[in-house]
Amino acid sequence: MSSRRTGLLLTTIASLLWGTTFIASQVGFQYTNPYNLVFLRFAAAAVVIVIFALPFDNKVGLKRELRKESTWLVGGVYALGFLLQFVGQDLTTASEATLLSNLAPILVPTVALAFLKDSMTNAQKVTTALGFAGLFLVASPRLSMGLTSVFGDVLLFGTSLCYTLFIVASKRLRVGSVGRSFAYIVATSVFLAPVAVYFGGLNILDLKMGLAGWASVLYLGFPCTLIAISLYLRGLSAVTVSESAMLLLLQILAGLVLASALLGEFLSPSQTIGAIAILSALVLGVKTASKRNWSSSQAA
Repeated sequence: MSSRRTGLLLTTIASLLWGTTFIASQVGFQYTNPYNLVFLRFAAAAVVIVIFALPFDNKVGLKRELRKESTWLVGGVYALGFLLQFVGQDLTTASEATLLSNLAPILVPTVALAFLKDSMTNAQKVTTALGFAGLFLVASPRLSMGLTSVFGDVLLFGTSLCYTLFIVASKRLRVGSVGRSFAYIVATSVFLAPVAVYFGGLNILDLKMGLAGWASVLYLGFPCTLIAISLYLRGLSAVTVSESAMLLLLQILAGLVLASALLGEFLSPSQTIGAIAILSALVLGVKTASKRNWSSSQAA
């Protein structure tokens, strides 16, 4: 199997695993607050990494990666993104969290325009407008439910911004090694620890979550974090950002289907139109970026 096909396969598996995150998180919220849950998710993965990776550090390179400043900078952005996602989802629903925290393919051209002074094509302008229109429709029912509900949607949008920066930075840094993937997880858990203690009142010695609560933590920590992040970053090193973004659409679809089937969550008519607009914008944005990358490679 070629490296590109392997990359596509790994990214697909990671996307499907992340699609189940919103359901597992919703279960976890019944037993603890979002600050504790997001920390415990990464702490569980980090503990396994430290126990099993350090003895083989000459091959994994975890210590080397943790000494790099870029690891902590990107890890800090990643930690902020997950913190916003968990707190935002706790204030909204799994369906809205699935949609509003996965707008990275729409936001990349806008971020490039703002910070890199890159130009936007007409298609990218249409994509951005369509995406934000969908965002408004998905969030609009919350406008009549008070500032708390609206604040949750704002936090989820912030998650998309953080994930946009994480994806672009990881691609630029050519992240693909197991050591760097593990280092990101450890760094993220370090950043989230004081947040859990201060805002979540975390006390490991007096943490009563029940069997279902701990099952949620372990599922989030291993398949959805340790395995998914490692697979995604490995796959990202072999495919383009555009291809990766297209495959991440599976995360949204999986999340919406599971939220409907398992939690009985259904979008209102206006939110359904908004979801269609967001998905259309994502597909258009990915196709536009793919054509642009192909044109650039031909010109070169």
